[in-house]
Amino acid sequence: MKAARGVRGDIQALRAFAVMAVVLYHLWPMHVPGGYIGVDAFFVISGFLITSHLLREVDRTAKIDLAQFWARRVRRLLPASLVVVVVSAVAVIAVVPRELWQTFLQDTIAATVYVLNWALAAQAVDYLAAENAASPVQHYWSLSVEEQFYLVWPLLIVGAMWLAARAGKSRRSMIFAVLAVTTVASLIYGIVLTATDPAAAYFVTPTRAWQFGAGALLAFVSTTLANRGGLSAIVSWTGVAALVVSTFAYGSGTPFPGVAALLPVAGVLLVVAAGESNHRLAPTRLYNLAPVRWLGDNSYSIYLWHWPPIVILPFVLGGELDYRHKLVILVATLVLAWLTKLYVEDPVRRTPVLAARRPRVTYAVLAGTTALALAAPVIGVSVINAQERESEQLAEQAIGTECFGAAAIQPDGSICSPDSVTEIVPEPAVAKEDLPPVYTDECRVQPEGEGVLECVLGDPDGEHSIAMVGDSHLAQWATPVSEIAKANGWRITLYFKGACPFTAAVEDLESNFEEATCITWNDEVLDRILTGGFDGVLTSSRAGYLFVDEGGDPDRGVAVGGFRDRWAELTAAGLPVAVLADTPRMPNDARECVTTSSDTASCGVDRAEAFSLPDYFHEAARGADDVTLADLGDRFCTDDRCPAVVGSVFVYRDGSSHVTDTFAKTLQPALERQLRPFTAAVGG
Repeated sequence: MKAARGVRGDIQALRAFAVMAVVLYHLWPMHVPGGYIGVDAFFVISGFLITSHLLREVDRTAKIDLAQFWARRVRRLLPASLVVVVVSAVAVIAVVPRELWQTFLQDTIAATVYVLNWALAAQAVDYLAAENAASPVQHYWSLSVEEQFYLVWPLLIVGAMWLAARAGKSRRSMIFAVLAVTTVASLIYGIVLTATDPAAAYFVTPTRAWQFGAGALLAFVSTTLANRGGLSAIVSWTGVAALVVSTFAYGSGTPFPGVAALLPVAGVLLVVAAGESNHRLAPTRLYNLAPVRWLGDNSYSIYLWHWPPIVILPFVLGGELDYRHKLVILVATLVLAWLTKLYVEDPVRRTPVLAARRPRVTYAVLAGTTALALAAPVIGVSVINAQERESEQLAEQAIGTECFGAAAIQPDGSICSPDSVTEIVPEPAVAKEDLPPVYTDECRVQPEGEGVLECVLGDPDGEHSIAMVGDSHLAQWATPVSEIAKANGWRITLYFKGACPFTAAVEDLESNFEEATCITWNDEVLDRILTGGFDGVLTSSRAGYLFVDEGGDPDRGVAVGGFRDRWAELTAAGLPVAVLADTPRMPNDARECVTTSSDTASCGVDRAEAFSLPDYFHEAARGADDVTLADLGDRFCTDDRCPAVVGSVFVYRDGSSHVTDTFAKTLQPALERQLRPFTAAVGG
């Protein structure tokens, strides 16, 4: 029995499986740990269907009408996606804290123009951006990949037809050859990049093209196995089994989309190759159950609607989603998808106003509706950017004034308020962008990156040369240190690698990042410092790194000894060392309090909690010989409390407790005082 309306039941069943795998994975990831493979199933199906359509057009007309092809894709896909984008953007502005607006709305813009996968890949290789909360349109990364496929794939086929005409070869054979080479190249690239850069590999189009290509190559097979009796049943059930196994056996730790992606892709290919068999043991009756057909018919809108409420509803509820909330989201998703299919997808796709007219009419409508869809996120981002500029101006005017920033904490433990600034700066919505100028590709080595970069701060022509070395918690001091250096005639050379402490015990570091690159970086930086004619070294490190013994257990002695041994190598070479103690911890909920509470003075944590991480770096500095320790904890906290806002300045710019550059600037006088022994040793 075949599905009605000429739609293949096996393909609709695959769509139903794929979308529910993704939805259930996002709602209950512990129960459906590999449900993300549903996206891969969609890619294979798209490759098969689109290539089948294009091949039929080539056989019939010996050409491809690109304008009509793309216009059909626009009418089929964009109306529903634009509706969800607009609703998501409005919901962000209505209920999401302002500090998340910029990230969420920038993702919305990227999703609207179908480049979100590349934006997420760029964020994935930036470990500071990688901690971003998932936006309500993050699932549009896969739609971006699909749209890029629809743009490029017919061009490949047109190119293959041109080659066939030039070489006097069969059009079909040349198209097959070009698509096969593209598919194999993409597969190899995907396997290699998944092994070397898995975060980016998950999103970028070249690592996914082979999945479309696999479906495309199957399209060259003119018949299915549907009439092969028991063989078709065996092939069908084998494909189903491959999909089910990958859905429940895979998980967050599975390298993807490398070799592991071959299993679900093979599963889809087997189901499609088997077709709708009439054999009594085949799963065809299952394919054509009414609920399965309904899910397949509505799969696109289900995919569009399921994710935004998962992200946005917790902001409305003020807490995490429980089982009941998730059931409500599931039901609401199905209802919204049905309404969207009924009143948006089908009417726009079929309306003679577009379908019966030239493609340029569709493109004109697309341009207008896309511009409207972009209005809310673009305006929102513009507002945030204006606030950022205003915040910068306020901060520059207030730096150095009484009670502004770190100067607000008084000797008696009280906190005064500045008269010059009544608003919080930087504005919480833009605090994340309040970075020191060293966060550039010219200065920063990413955690997984290789090599050593050098940046010059302070006085480039200074009499004394200082090395400044460490991780991102060292880099957050760059602005005040640079100003101190200018006043003392220091030329600062910055060595900065994310998530990599400067220590002799780096080989014992238990890290989520690339340990090997950190070891190599440490060795090369030490060599450059010892041979570079420096007059002193400034260093800092994030608290909370774990160092392990030979048995893999955390070891205080290894940690403390590693820092002291590294500093001893420097002081033995005649280089004074200054150690900048790490900043307090500030959990995300305390930071978010600033954006949601009318009483920002209540936002913060107890001092004991703020300094609860094991700080072996600080401990090592307290007992080290010939080392100057600069500990500014009392500029962040009172005797018992560490506020999120001090002297009208938002202290922390992210969930990793990196200090805003504005607050760092207000620490300069206190830092300069505590560095006086180091300054004297250097000769400044």
